[in-house]
Amino acid sequence: MHLSDGILPAPVLAAGFVMAGGLTAWGARGLRDEEIPRIAVFTATFFCASLLHFKVPPTSVHLLFHGLLGVVLGRRALLAIPIGLALQAALLGHGGISTLGVNASMFGLAALLAHQVFRQSGRAVWLRPFMRGALAAASAVVASAVMLMGLLWWAGEGFRLVAQYALLAHLPVLAIESMVTGFTVDFLRRVQPALLAGGLP
Repeated sequence: MHLSDGILPAPVLAAGFVMAGGLTAWGARGLRDEEIPRIAVFTATFFCASLLHFKVPPTSVHLLFHGLLGVVLGRRALLAIPIGLALQAALLGHGGISTLGVNASMFGLAALLAHQVFRQSGRAVWLRPFMRGALAAASAVVASAVMLMGLLWWAGEGFRLVAQYALLAHLPVLAIESMVTGFTVDFLRRVQPALLAGGLP
């Protein structure tokens, strides 16, 4: 789901860095020392997820887990995501350096949506923790795919066929991440419920 270098025009790339900078600054506001280890652990989770590729002909996709970051970290996910993406681009060649701002904004906004879905679904007392986590993860994947489709469509005629396929190709990712995030939320609720206290507003 990463956008690579050479696809988007320079003004869009610049706007992506400006937006990512603003989101990161907001995510860092009021950061406490005791939060850093938790952010680091989930940044590593986000980074490692990109190593899990599987074929969805005619392309391949990989796991993201930005929805899980949104559920557990709240707006602190806006710190974890740019770091994870920068490491992926530098060490693994996933995405690109010029598109780092756009990718960080796309995933960061999706993580914030997942956080809100998780918090708001808590008002429905009949929804089990598993379902709340699954819904949050699914919302993040769908939001990212829709933003990716829009950016690819904007990139020009040559990318419009790929744009139409973007959401369909990520349906397996949606299914896997919904299940994993749901089970993770259910597990954390039993062993470390403080991690699911709703995060930061």
